Amino acid sequence: MGSNTAAPHYQALVDIGSNGVRFSISDLSPPNSRSMPTIYQDRSGISLYDAQNSSEAKAPIPTAIIEDLLAALLRFKRTCQDFGVPDSNIRVVATEATRNAINRDDLLNQIGQRTGWKVQLLAKEEEGRLGAMGIASSIDHIEGICMDMGGGSVQLTWVIKKPNGEVNMGPSVSFPYGAAALISELSKLGSQEHDDLQGSIAIKLKTALEKDLQIPSSLLEAAKRSDGFDIYLSGGGFRGWGFLLMSHEKNQPYPIPIINGYSVSSSTFFSDLSEPPIDIASHRISSRRESQIPAVQLLIRALSQSQMDVSSVTFAQGGVREGLLYDGLSSSIRAQSSLVAATLPYAPPSAAALISLLRDATPDCIDHELLTSTVNLLYVHGPVPKDIRVSAALRSTTTGILASANGLSHRDRALLALVLCERWGVGVPNADIEFLFNITRICGPSMSWWAKYIGRVAQGIANLYPAGVIRDEDKKVALEAMFPPAKRLGWDKGSEALGSQTESCQVKMTILSSEVEVAGLVNEWAKDLTKLGKKKHWNRDLSGLPVSAEVTRGKIT
Repeated sequence: MGSNTAAPHYQALVDIGSNGVRFSISDLSPPNSRSMPTIYQDRSGISLYDAQNSSEAKAPIPTAIIEDLLAALLRFKRTCQDFGVPDSNIRVVATEATRNAINRDDLLNQIGQRTGWKVQLLAKEEEGRLGAMGIASSIDHIEGICMDMGGGSVQLTWVIKKPNGEVNMGPSVSFPYGAAALISELSKLGSQEHDDLQGSIAIKLKTALEKDLQIPSSLLEAAKRSDGFDIYLSGGGFRGWGFLLMSHEKNQPYPIPIINGYSVSSSTFFSDLSEPPIDIASHRISSRRESQIPAVQLLIRALSQSQMDVSSVTFAQGGVREGLLYDGLSSSIRAQSSLVAATLPYAPPSAAALISLLRDATPDCIDHELLTSTVNLLYVHGPVPKDIRVSAALRSTTTGILASANGLSHRDRALLALVLCERWGVGVPNADIEFLFNITRICGPSMSWWAKYIGRVAQGIANLYPAGVIRDEDKKVALEAMFPPAKRLGWDKGSEALGSQTESCQVKMTILSSEVEVAGLVNEWAKDLTKLGKKKHWNRDLSGLPVSAEVTRGKIT
């Protein structure tokens, strides 16, 4: 791997946290920079917090623990050499547990002597800023409050991510209420003292929200319009809670086993999951995270008690490590759509022309990022055997080529999966029917119908241009379309449902090519779109629109 041409762009990071030590190598070579794909990752369960707080009095980090840490760092150093990571591209950072260790200087000296690496101790404010940047790397559109729950502390700040890639944020406020720290404190208290601690945390959170965070008026006004703040959560404790919420979804088995981009309402987030009893083994939560659930619950109850109005809660995978990488990217790269960036490596030769053709046949309100990503992946499953092509396309956003894509919401993954499934135009195998149904439920009836529509338009385009190439002298078809008013399309949540008998999609397909076989392809394409508009192809709640597809002959203008 040392000769890999991408190796100069590899960035290796070590995050010495309170609950564990995380190692990663990411590829920032173009055009992958925005996606920040992780080509190697590992975690050591060394808890520097537990090592110092196993008894009533805080103690130095024991020699045996330091030796375990050094061994893990040296293993990772060899791994970096195997991948060809330049020494200058390796960073080691440490947070709360290292920062406050009694024998901190001795620990840092030993790491430097044995590995040759200098550890960057992150101040509370910088840890909070980088944690928020990590969240910003994981979610495209952010305007709200970010919270990062580590082992030793919790950081809060407000974040507004602008379309141009700028990330504005306020001062970071840190509290010593990380999952490990809180569970240690709770073990010493009685039930009444638990309540007192919860009340104390609630007061501090309320003060932070009203004063310390210095939330700008624009964000306060947006919260009023939305009946509360949008909250973005990171850190192992919060992510564990997110997996528990996912396992309690009505949509079971929940089809997207990825925590990043998972969103819930305020009422769902603050719900009590103690009844029925939680079956931890089935929810992909480690025994350590299981032991910390009471601490996470107490913090969530304190947040509710703080009287903070919350509209929605979104979970993010990104933390300090991702924040370090994202912080080093230019604004122009950060401004890229995560969905488009993740699919760009697969784009066909005439992607721009194909996107324009797809755009001509779809309503303006449909996300341009979705249409672009559809075209980028239009041919990627062509080499897959025909019998499993639909399955590969359907699962491509969860366990396929986009499984590791950074920054995608669950809505992004579900919509693109439905579009690509429909693009290949054959029945879904029995083994995937339940998965398809559950993916559809994430999108909702109206949006899932539009996903089918986009997929069928894309299928026709791919049939006309099987190599993904459109030459100026070889334009085969032009598309025009008329649609009902945007409020009747059911694309955004809150829109009216589809299904009006007096409104329809009208698609005009003008054949520009003189090739005889093109007429047959276009006529079949028109029939397929018209069939989609029949009620028997609508969704179960009768969400759909009639489709009228007309084929005419014309000239290139």
